[in-house]
Amino acid sequence: MVKSMTGYGRNREISGGRDIQVEVKSVNSRYLDASVRTGRLYTALEEKLKTLASSYISRGKVEMSLTIESVGGVKTNLLINREFVESYVRLLRELQAEYQLGGDVTVQTVASKPDTFLQTTPDEDMNEVWAAVEPVAKKAFESFLAMRRAEGERMAADVLSHLETLEGIRQQIAEKVPQVVKESNERMIARVRELLGQVPMDESRLLTECAVFADKADISEELARLDSHFRQFRAMLEEDGPVGRRLDFLTQEINRECNTIGSKSSDTGFAKLVIEAKSEVEKIREQIQNIE
Repeated sequence: MVKSMTGYGRNREISGGRDIQVEVKSVNSRYLDASVRTGRLYTALEEKLKTLASSYISRGKVEMSLTIESVGGVKTNLLINREFVESYVRLLRELQAEYQLGGDVTVQTVASKPDTFLQTTPDEDMNEVWAAVEPVAKKAFESFLAMRRAEGERMAADVLSHLETLEGIRQQIAEKVPQVVKESNERMIARVRELLGQVPMDESRLLTECAVFADKADISEELARLDSHFRQFRAMLEEDGPVGRRLDFLTQEINRECNTIGSKSSDTGFAKLVIEAKSEVEKIREQIQNIE
């Protein structure tokens, strides 16, 4: 069954002493466009998440976020920000000398400044971190795909309802063809006789011209192609893989056949049916823009 390109998934687990959360959301896009947001310490995992995303998604603008927190508190190291301290102490002493100020530059004075110390965390083994993140991310993607499938089923049902309407319109047109051709020929003959008046008329020539007109107005091929397109459309909606682009192409072909039918016939009944058909095609087109 087809999948929507709109979806959302989230999973959060504690693994390996880490509180890990992965969030995935997507909207429609012509191609796969994946972006990842992680903390500064875990940018090395961005490409791994993008690769994982490509195994679940073929099309769509996908945004992923990864947050990792240490369950037992973050282990940190403090280092002296020597460049800051040296500049700070030097400027204080210059201030004292220039303005003849009293007081001492003490450890407490320097230590009270937030920039005096740099806080660092020990380097983590990214392979070890990824081993904890990957199963969490996979569950987030499974949840994400479940929403995409559910939305895809609703979209497919809506598309099928419009397709059934199109099939009904095609059948109405097919049933009207013999009568429309007959009435067109009768009108043509009556008009020619009216114009000629008492002038002798070559009946065989007139019938030949009617046959030529009927051949030009013949829409049997367009009707046959529409029937084929409808069957292909139904088959594609049952496929599991990405079919959005093929459905879009087939929708264009259906619209083209409807236009050709409309241009070949001057019958008002046909014109009304063609307008109804084109309206249904447009409704289908709007839906399949969000099918993967």
